[in-house]
Formats: sequence, structure tokens, C-alpha cells
Amino acid sequence: MRIFDLHADIGADIYLKHNKNNKNVFKNDHLSKLLSGEVYGVTTACFFSGNEDWETMQAMVLATANELRENSETTRWILSKEDFIIDDKILAVISVEGMCGIIENPQDKIDWLYDNGVRVGSLTWNDSNRLAEGWPNDPLRGLSAMGEEVIKRMNQRKMIIDISHTNEKTFWDIISLSQSPIIATHSNARSLCNHQRNLTDQQIKAIGLKGGLVGLNAARGFINKDVEKQNAHHLAIHGKYIADLIGYEHLAIGFDFMDFFPERYNGSMANDLNSALESQNLLVALKEIGFSDHEIKAIAYDNVYKFLKRYL
Repeated sequence: MRIFDLHADIGADIYLKHNKNNKNVFKNDHLSKLLSGEVYGVTTACFFSGNEDWETMQAMVLATANELRENSETTRWILSKEDFIIDDKILAVISVEGMCGIIENPQDKIDWLYDNGVRVGSLTWNDSNRLAEGWPNDPLRGLSAMGEEVIKRMNQRKMIIDISHTNEKTFWDIISLSQSPIIATHSNARSLCNHQRNLTDQQIKAIGLKGGLVGLNAARGFINKDVEKQNAHHLAIHGKYIADLIGYEHLAIGFDFMDFFPERYNGSMANDLNSALESQNLLVALKEIGFSDHEIKAIAYDNVYKFLKRYL
């Protein structure tokens, strides 16, 4: 069954490997795994940890865009709703995870990102920057005045806002300010796994009420504290919990696979969701805990497809 993965750090992988003189990274290191796992939609995230400057952000976005353009025979780069055609090509969206490089002229910077193909963006990773606050930092600080400018400009340009790494103050500031739906591309339910990167029930409900999506994250530490329960089955239980709160129509998948960063992230994923090759294991688990085929199809692909086609 087709899957649309809302979060994969492929942009970062492309940029880092280009810097080591490796080329055709998407084709050589990602394409076959995506196809084997029936991942026919993917958000290729350009990841910034908090130390990068604007020039680095630009370079990563351009490197990702160039590779998607060069792989047009297998991949359709999504820039507008007219690009959504379901066939044997992978649909690819560029996202930015963290905007630490924006320290001035925020509206111009958002315009540049949009004009160069970015359609989904989060203001922070786990960092504190000029725009907002990531989850492990100052709980009393949320959006800055510059961050508010960014949210308003993202709304104007129809760039979708991702809140997966924000702290709660920033989350609620964005919920109050944004005129468009928001998404959590890769977050689970905090009630089932008490990690600050996961979402409270109230946050989940707010995303649903605003018409957004929550993408299930396969990183083991966000699934369960018990090592024996860090698997697709228990990730599916997060899906059931979220769907019971806001409806399966607001549930999606954002695996956050890290197998292509072995030197940094080895062993970080659920034991049966290690890479895109094992993507279908989550759909099997969703079936086993009671989701219907129609609901699984929506969670796996259709909810994201419809959301992006509606709001881009």
C-alpha cells in the first residue's frame, strides 16, 4: 500500500554527501529503499540544528532542489496542487526543519525559501533562535516578533507550518496566530510516552480543530520507554490513541528514518522500522490493532495527499 512519509532528512543527507563529493545521492542512496517500502510520497527535509547560517540553509535547499530536478524520470517535485498526479513516480516535497539562519529580513527569507521550492517549514529544531523556542529550552519563551512575521508570511505564501520541534509556548503562539492549518510532521502522543517531543492531548486536539495532521514518528524514544515495546505495534497504538482524539482523517506518518546517518543515529529507530525498506510493517500493525483498510489507506497516503493538494 502506498505511503506518504511526512518527514525524512533526505535534504540534509544530500547536502552532507555533496560536501564529500558524492553525487546523485537521492538516486543512489534513497530511491530504491523508498520504492521497496512503497513510499510513493516523501517530504525531503533540510535539517538545521541551530548553528547554521543563512548561506548554509540556501546551499542545502538548492542541493536538494537540484537532485529532485535531476531525478524527474522517477520523482515528481511538488510545487503546487497541479503537480499532484498519482502514477509510478514518487511525489517529493521540500521542507525546512529549523530556521536558525533567519536573523534578519524574515519576510524576504521566507520568500526566497518558497521561490526555491520549500513548501513546508518549522521555525526550530531543538534550538533557541531568533524566531522561536525549541522543546528543551526556555518554557516561558515562544514566538518572537520576528517569528510572528515569519508565521504571517508563511500563511501568505501558502507554506505549511510544522510544529514538531517547538516548545509548548511556541506551539500555542503559532496556533493562535496562524490563519492556516498546521501539522506535526513527526510526533507521537505524550500520554503514551512521556517525552517532551511528543504532543499533549490538548495539542493534538488543537491540531485537529485547526484542520491539521499528526505524523507518527518511528524513533524508538518517542514510542515507549520500555525497549521491548519500541516497535511498529506500539507506534500503531499511538495512532489509535490520536485517531480516537481527533479522527483518523487527521492522522499520518512521518517516520523520521535515520539509517542514512549511521555515524550519528545508529540504533535510534523502532526495532522493526529501521528504514524505508520496513515501512509496510507499520501498516500491518495498524491492521492488527483494528484499523480498517479504508482508514489505513487514508493514514498511509490519502490524508497527506488531500491536505497538501488543498492547502498548497
